[in-house]
Amino acid sequence: MARPVNADAQATQAKILATAYDLFAARGIDGASVRDIAKGASVSLAMVHHYFGSKQGLYEACIDAMLRELGGLRAELVSNLASGDVAPAAVLGDAVRTGYRFARAHQKAVRLLQRSLVDTGELDARVREHSVVPFLDTSSEVLGGIVGRPAASLRLPVQSAMFLVVRYAITSEREIAALVGAAAIGVTPRADASAAIVAVESHLVEAVFSLLGIAPPRPP
Repeated sequence: MARPVNADAQATQAKILATAYDLFAARGIDGASVRDIAKGASVSLAMVHHYFGSKQGLYEACIDAMLRELGGLRAELVSNLASGDVAPAAVLGDAVRTGYRFARAHQKAVRLLQRSLVDTGELDARVREHSVVPFLDTSSEVLGGIVGRPAASLRLPVQSAMFLVVRYAITSEREIAALVGAAAIGVTPRADASAAIVAVESHLVEAVFSLLGIAPPRPP
């Protein structure tokens, strides 16, 4: 049976979008040409323009895809922070671990989120207004209620915590292992990099508590 035309069109669009996603994350919008994207997707330049109109249109489609990919994390983190079933310190620690693991599992999306900041000193406006700022607003309010402090006093520490988590989340396993050092975590140089990743996760929890001026949970 012949493959449906619509299925072929969707597959072609998805292939172009996936290639553009990778190149924009690695090079930024100015560093990735439509020609390179077309070549990587094994399609013609005309095909890229047919589906996305222009490089800007393709970039915006990638941003939309990235926001969908990361969208569930914000809701999950805020929901966890607002939970009254567990001690606040434990909830915050779990939120840091969840954010770090999610970001490591979605490195391309996180790199794309940061790409504009690296290139221009500013986040993409839609990313800032539809993702970062709402998360800062909500998480600062929730944390303020937990620790009894004004939300405004927590906004910058929350932002710094986000940057720290992102920095380690997009770092390669080899780089993390080199930064941590095998001796520092008590493993042999040939050990799997996962030990270093776990060490960074625990460090991030401690660092975020320190940034927010919150006492960490006592060990059991």
